[in-house]
Amino acid sequence: MKRRKFIRNSLSASVAPVFIPGFKHFGLGASVLSANDCADFSNRSLVIIYLAGANDIFNTAVPLDQLSTYHDPNIRGNISLPDASLITLDTTLPDNQQLGLHPNLTGFKSLYDQGKFKLIQRAGYPIPNRSHFTAEDIMLKGIYGDNSTFGEEEGWMARFLKDRYPTYRGRPLPGLSDPLGIILGDTPKTGFHTVEDHSLEINLSGQDAGGFYSLISSISGAPILQFPNTDHGELLSYMSLVEKSTLVYSERISQVFNTNNYEGNSTATYPSSTLGSQLKTVARLMYGGSDTKIFMCRKGGWDTHANQVDPNNTIIGSHATLLKDVNDSMLAFQNDLKDLGLEDNVTTVVFSEFGRKVISNAGSGTDHGTFSTMFVMGNSIVPGVLGSNIDMSHIDSQGAADPSQLENDYRNIFGSVLQDWLGADAQSVGLTFNNAANQLPQIISSTETVTPDCYYERIDPVTAELNIKLFLEGYYQSSDGMMRTDLLDSNLLPNAQPYGASRFSYFGTETTPSFPANTVDWLLLELRDIDDLVVDRKACLLRNDGMVMELDGSVNVQFADLHPTNYSLVIYHRSHLSVMVSNQFDSSLAGVILIDITTDASKVVGTNQLKNVDGVYMMYAGDVDQNGVINNLDHNSWKRSISASQTYKTGDLNADGLVDDLDKELWISNRSKIGESRIHPTIKK
Repeated sequence: MKRRKFIRNSLSASVAPVFIPGFKHFGLGASVLSANDCADFSNRSLVIIYLAGANDIFNTAVPLDQLSTYHDPNIRGNISLPDASLITLDTTLPDNQQLGLHPNLTGFKSLYDQGKFKLIQRAGYPIPNRSHFTAEDIMLKGIYGDNSTFGEEEGWMARFLKDRYPTYRGRPLPGLSDPLGIILGDTPKTGFHTVEDHSLEINLSGQDAGGFYSLISSISGAPILQFPNTDHGELLSYMSLVEKSTLVYSERISQVFNTNNYEGNSTATYPSSTLGSQLKTVARLMYGGSDTKIFMCRKGGWDTHANQVDPNNTIIGSHATLLKDVNDSMLAFQNDLKDLGLEDNVTTVVFSEFGRKVISNAGSGTDHGTFSTMFVMGNSIVPGVLGSNIDMSHIDSQGAADPSQLENDYRNIFGSVLQDWLGADAQSVGLTFNNAANQLPQIISSTETVTPDCYYERIDPVTAELNIKLFLEGYYQSSDGMMRTDLLDSNLLPNAQPYGASRFSYFGTETTPSFPANTVDWLLLELRDIDDLVVDRKACLLRNDGMVMELDGSVNVQFADLHPTNYSLVIYHRSHLSVMVSNQFDSSLAGVILIDITTDASKVVGTNQLKNVDGVYMMYAGDVDQNGVINNLDHNSWKRSISASQTYKTGDLNADGLVDDLDKELWISNRSKIGESRIHPTIKK
């Protein structure tokens, strides 16, 4: 399967520790895990299924201790299920936890009997909101639900993943080849949203920014290589970077999707529904070796104001159809994981944004309620029922379960899974849910719980300090071994970085009210990772002795918030052939990293990419249009910028402030020179 086609495939997608008060590790006693087992949980993933539209829990799991109320014509007698049709969950439970499952939930019952299913009753948040969109935002952002928390911009999954992988920048990390999160179907991405530009998830629905960029690119039949210096251009530039990351991931996703003959080894029968396809895709990716940490799926259609049941037969209708799909999809998924040898690696959590009212509508439906029931599935959970049956006689003025009955805050449920399943410590859970949760319940079995001595260790970002030396041909003067400072002396240097032009598409905001002594010109530096993806860019200044400076004149250029690994440095100048330094540098090294490309042509990637002038190596002058080739197009650009008065133009190849024949001579001496293809993608390799 082609990688771009895969991203749009509808079948596959339909993408210093501090203890914080309030976050206590649930007392589990001695764990069977030893210190040597601590690495095992690195293979674990969390699958989240969102039932969008608010599931009616009272017709999903009927409270058997309240059947008279349940069948009361003034309560929900018009939609209640016949007693004989109900599947008794567990006769050993106390009376206030006795439940009768909808007849379409035979799979839930089977999984429960196998010790792989848990129901968490009275689940929600303290101040219920009955708007679908607002309630969805609340539960995906991991917030309290009152006015004080509505300003939260990030989702709880994003906060967790950012804490777990603080060096992640939307591209693969060493030892982590897959995206941290994958969204399937038309699942909202709120839970993964961050305030940074980089994304923590890939959306396999084809609606990601990278897919949109591909669509734009395909209109002209070729990728967009230049972007206008406008808001529109900045947006396109951002989407192009997302596209590059998406292509790296899509290649990997395609690989794991197609590996190991999944179809030949899977015996599970999934329903032909969007949820069935989503979960089948998750199983297939995991079987191929995906190490994605959070998968999120969605099943919509639960807003059953009318026609929830067939008036003549309440065990059928739209709600029954929805439940059967969820039942069959989840059962197939769990069985698939077992057959594939993966069931010890996955825990699945199901939630809805709220429940339905206790009192039904006259038109065989239900309106928006308050809290609901969450489901947890997996080989490693503590099975059973957590929480008491909702008291159907204790309702509010609108006919919904009174909010005071809340027993299990949804943040405690997810916090417990993050802690005991994925190894989050108290600090991580606190950051994820803004210190909102209380004591965490036991969801994961004590034999599978990640103990405190095994919690994950964060790989903190590092700052690399680079001491860079280079010379620019034309600017360099053999007489004194320095570069000229005419642009500074004549007040021609712009106070704002000049690389926002379409050929660079850099939208950094570097400005300076004044320049350090002996400044020659502005430069643009770029870091690339091992996949040749851009990690960071920044505009700097060049001094006449060849040293690259920060805007304050410091010669140790800093790149912060890096993952401790190897990077390549690319150096751009507005009128010279760009170069990539040959030796990658290790950002984790302590001290200043020295980079001097003036001593030998081998200091940069490619053949003869530096010019030898009297034994000193420097960047070639003449690539005025920055396409990586010094040719007649550059001559045309030079000719259009000829000026008798001093100016700051790219045609000024020797930095004397004039565009004249001296610059033309430099161009002639380098005509037909071709740059490095890794820097300029239009150059054929």
